[in-house]
Amino acid sequence: MLSPIPKGKSYNFFIDDNVFFFTDIYRHSFRSIFDNFYLDNLKKAHENYGTKFTLNSFYHNAHEPDFDLSMFPDCYRSEFEDNAEWLRFAFHAQSEFPEYPYSKAHPEKLPAHYAQWEDAMKRIVGEKCLIAPIIMHYFSVTDDCLRFMREHGMKFFAVREGKGIEYNPLFDTYDIPVDIILNLYKGDIDGIRAKLMEKVSAGQEKILIGSHEQYAYKHYVNYIPEYFDGLNAACRLMVEKGYKCEYFNTLV
Repeated sequence: MLSPIPKGKSYNFFIDDNVFFFTDIYRHSFRSIFDNFYLDNLKKAHENYGTKFTLNSFYHNAHEPDFDLSMFPDCYRSEFEDNAEWLRFAFHAQSEFPEYPYSKAHPEKLPAHYAQWEDAMKRIVGEKCLIAPIIMHYFSVTDDCLRFMREHGMKFFAVREGKGIEYNPLFDTYDIPVDIILNLYKGDIDGIRAKLMEKVSAGQEKILIGSHEQYAYKHYVNYIPEYFDGLNAACRLMVEKGYKCEYFNTLV
């Protein structure tokens, strides 16, 4: 049985659907992973606010179908490992599509997809950079898939809505509502701050913040120019209100 969640104000920051930055680094053969603007901006947020990011990643890029992680070189692994204290990677799905991959489309494929992703990521970023996810693609998975992910270290399971963190004895997990998905607010920085202040003012000790990678990219159809303004506003508010960034899966 999981340990009780420790007291204290903390937040977990995940970003879903990551594969664009892998593609970008591969296409340009950058000298450093931080020559990619996305990772560079995450590093700046970490340096300014102490934020630790979990990048929930795909194996295959559905928007550039000729790319998958088998093509990415291992020459950046030491640089990834040097930043493992704040930059971790978790399994999200094989690809962005189909929707609901592990509840409706092909839940029986999860073990094979996970193994393929994990093997590639151990080669690319190193095992110390890996962490269990806190959310699955499109939230829902079958019971068998949840048991599989629990066996692979997933202790918190994000849900769309809820009254707070609740222990689920059936799977020995904590169900946790996502408090905010930043890209849903687009350029509304005041809206992001207001939503988080609702949680802070209510005395909520554990806050779960999420976003999606693709909205940071100009070539993406739903690009948000203020993407990093919103991200930084969220991180700044957490610091201002005394919250420390943690990987929730390491707390219990």
